[in-house]
Amino acid sequence: MLLLAAGAARPGQAQQLAQYSQYMNNNYILNPAVAGTEDFIDLKFSYRAQWAGLEGAPRTYYASANSSLGSLRSQSKRTKHDWARGFHAIGGIVYSDVTGPTSRSGIYGSYTYNLALTRTVRLAMGASVGMQQFAVDGAQLQFHSGYIAASQASRVPDATIGLWLYSPDFYVGASSAQLLGNQLDIAYSPVNQVTYTNKLERHYFATAGGRLPISEDLTVVPSVLVKYMKPAPVSVDLNVKLKFRDVVWAGASWRATNAFVGMVGVDFDFGSLSYSYDASTTALANYQWGSHEVVLGIKLKKVPRPACPDPFW
Repeated sequence: MLLLAAGAARPGQAQQLAQYSQYMNNNYILNPAVAGTEDFIDLKFSYRAQWAGLEGAPRTYYASANSSLGSLRSQSKRTKHDWARGFHAIGGIVYSDVTGPTSRSGIYGSYTYNLALTRTVRLAMGASVGMQQFAVDGAQLQFHSGYIAASQASRVPDATIGLWLYSPDFYVGASSAQLLGNQLDIAYSPVNQVTYTNKLERHYFATAGGRLPISEDLTVVPSVLVKYMKPAPVSVDLNVKLKFRDVVWAGASWRATNAFVGMVGVDFDFGSLSYSYDASTTALANYQWGSHEVVLGIKLKKVPRPACPDPFW
């Protein structure tokens, strides 16, 4: 537990944001520009248990919601003018990420403007703002020296921006999180009780995916995600999903030099449910039993929309 706490208490040394395997089932958690691109009010709930069997391993929870606004949602028939119209969207997310005695939580609201580039291709520009809290429960920390750490918490404002280019057949997105790069004064040295200043480093994400029908019933959806945070190396996820009649699907991911992921899911008219399992390829595999992630989706007020990628991911 102490090893995990030490890593979490020095956020500048590794990727700081929570790890997700099923981000392609809810791209909104990485990019606020995705808000409103579905043809319904999109609710998502997720639970992730990372490194099962390892004491103090990360546990992550989130709930998100997003929807477009205005008359574009309410009109059942589309004209050429409707296809060319821009529209507004809003969303929000709350999350909690707990690793041993350390925890990170946040709440964000987002705004997105979505405009038409052609009759099938649209570009969305979004931003989210909110508050992030990082906390340490001193009662759970144990030091051989007998040092007793105090519980601490630090709250800072935060922001994310993103772009999302999409059609019924492809998507390309880019975003940057922890844009403000705020400081956290929260880590203590058990030796000299000096406070270290930790910076929330900016994270950068680039993603793309496509829809490739191979028969009337089967569709392949490959995608890629590139992640970067200084000073950590670039991380790449390669993913593929095989969908049957846009109802049931199975998929796999390779997180370069880190893990293989297997996924299954089912889509309903009113929602979706999916599960993923990560098998680590690092030395940590000898001490844990993999990572589990479940995502539940709920669709509200489904109506026709001009360019909806819902069947796609």
